[in-house]
Amino acid sequence: MRRFSSYWLLAIFLLAIPFRGDTQETEKTEIHQSADVIYKELNGIDRSHHRQIRKTAGRQPSTASLDDLKNKYDLAPKNHQCPIYFGQANAQSRFSGSGKFSKMPLADLAAKLKAGEVTPDDVPIEFIWIDGKRVTLNNRSLTALYKAGKRPTRLIDVSKESSVQANALADALRRLEGMAGKPSTEMLVRTPGLGSDGRFREASDWDAPIGEIVSMPGDLLIEARTCDRQVGRK
Repeated sequence: MRRFSSYWLLAIFLLAIPFRGDTQETEKTEIHQSADVIYKELNGIDRSHHRQIRKTAGRQPSTASLDDLKNKYDLAPKNHQCPIYFGQANAQSRFSGSGKFSKMPLADLAAKLKAGEVTPDDVPIEFIWIDGKRVTLNNRSLTALYKAGKRPTRLIDVSKESSVQANALADALRRLEGMAGKPSTEMLVRTPGLGSDGRFREASDWDAPIGEIVSMPGDLLIEARTCDRQVGRK
């Protein structure tokens, strides 16, 4: 009888000890939930829902007129230095064939930034103001910086129409239409692979699969939350 009771006591004791695997899963769930809360707080939309929109509507170019878009969004400059947001539904995994980083994979530039071979000053970021946020026009450059965990240091405000051509402004606002009108703290990166129709697509194709998601670095997310509260932006 004593031996039987000992077995029961041991069983109860073991059941009371949380398995390490369960603890790890709980921690992952809590981190994921926290990330979802922060995303919605900063971007004004549920993260999963926003990603889905960007994977679907974000692949279709908007044809809205510039006048309609200017009436829809608040483009007035504000007086704060909050972190820079992405302004495109998704981006291909390498630069275009022109410019300083011609055809370079974003991952390669991120690696050079991490190694100190390239500095953030070498990667200028132009931005405009949209609904109180600083939103980049250089989405791939910002993706490389954030992938490297770096803060943009060479920022160029081109929000005034005298500084940015009407076509460039229209393109930026039309890209935002593919994001439900919400700039984002993360970028969906297209990589070569099978598209929605089962055919192989290059990363430059808007129907290419999403192979990576790059987020604003943690320190900048914290700064963005603090900044949001200070400027009272909702």
